[in-house]
Amino acid sequence: MGFISKSFFIFKLMHTNDSLWKGILEDVFDDFLRFFFKDADKLFDMGKGFKFLDKELEELFSEEEKIQSPMLVDKLIQVFTRNESEEFILVHVEVQGYSDKVFAERMFNYYYRILYKYNKKITAISIFTDSNKNYHPQKYEHEFLGTEITYKFNTYKIIDQDEVECYYRAYGIAIVESKGT
Repeated sequence: MGFISKSFFIFKLMHTNDSLWKGILEDVFDDFLRFFFKDADKLFDMGKGFKFLDKELEELFSEEEKIQSPMLVDKLIQVFTRNESEEFILVHVEVQGYSDKVFAERMFNYYYRILYKYNKKITAISIFTDSNKNYHPQKYEHEFLGTEITYKFNTYKIIDQDEVECYYRAYGIAIVESKGT
């Protein structure tokens, strides 16, 4: 299956079980990075491959926390960079298929726990597969007595995307890839 058909297949999954995303992300993660970051090939060393840290991500949370908020499609991926001073960064991918009032807070919890454990640069991408056009959290904010924090993360709401544009964007990436071979 080529990149065009994989991307189109990913696009069509918006009303299916979110757990299908887990395998898809592992199969096409380089193309996933290219889709979300226009300079992906300049930023990331795709030739070094990726390390999926699913077990390490699970270890950041207690059993009670996992029961309260199951991590069905959460992915933590080690990605090597082309920057000589930074050997690798971490990419946290969250696929969310339903409205959740505490989603942004949960993203922040992931962020600070990953940062504490690894002390590496982190980028996070939330993919919303639900059908609620009004649900699109993009940041977590907390303030108390003059102390405040704002955590923003990358988001992609599938229902808001134009199917034809998505298809042609994937086609453009495939052409660039074919020129490199």
